[in-house]
Amino acid sequence: MERNVVDARGGASEAVLSEVIALVEADGYAILEGACAPDLCDALVAEITRVEQELEVPCGANDFEGFHTRRIYNVLPKSEVFARVPVHPVVLPVVEALLDPGLLLSGITSMNIGPQETVQFLHADDGMVTLPRPHPATMITTLWALDDFTAANGATRFVPGSHRRAEVPRPGEVHETVAAEMPKGSVLVLHAGVWHGGGANTTDHARHGMSVQYVAGWCRQQQNLMLGLDRELVASFPPRLQELIGYGLYRDVMGHVDRKNPATLLGIDRPTDMVWDRIKA
Repeated sequence: MERNVVDARGGASEAVLSEVIALVEADGYAILEGACAPDLCDALVAEITRVEQELEVPCGANDFEGFHTRRIYNVLPKSEVFARVPVHPVVLPVVEALLDPGLLLSGITSMNIGPQETVQFLHADDGMVTLPRPHPATMITTLWALDDFTAANGATRFVPGSHRRAEVPRPGEVHETVAAEMPKGSVLVLHAGVWHGGGANTTDHARHGMSVQYVAGWCRQQQNLMLGLDRELVASFPPRLQELIGYGLYRDVMGHVDRKNPATLLGIDRPTDMVWDRIKA
């Protein structure tokens, strides 16, 4: 697939941001080719493999999660290398441009699609959002190719432009899709209203990827990172990642704890400038 490929090897320049915004608004997706360095891809796969073995991560047991796919949810406490992903200097600015800088990390999951896996049914990641459809993006999903994604090994399949439809797909329906074939190190950026699903893996090798989802700052996260991560661990993260998890304020009001920035719960003295203090009658 050649459409909507953006060369991201030079970073998140203004030209890259403008191109991605236009593509996602029109078609619901863009592929950032060369966004993730090969050594980071290799490090992520190595840690995914280690965690799968140490925790004896099982394959899924339903049609959505698959029967030959291993997923690791809440990966941040499992290896230091995973903390590099949500704040990636190429991908995060793209998502901020599509949503807003006050966004939150909604979830981060590894996906190891093994041989014999079948096609996942089409769905929209924002299918639980009760706003009338279509609507502006409230969530952005980024799918990271830690191996080459091919039509044969389970590359994500999606329906371009489906974020503009007034409905979501129903299980069992058949729709024409395209495969997000992209080389290792690429990142597929999806408006979360786009209908998509994992492809079938008809090869003899596993296909490794990661799903990193972000939501607008006023939305609820899919994974409860505030409860799922130990505060001592979060305190060791860079400030931007702390904010993405929820230890910050959205527009200087949403998310406060007793009128204080929630970063104070991490033992961090972060000034609180509440919007109420700036409103004049």
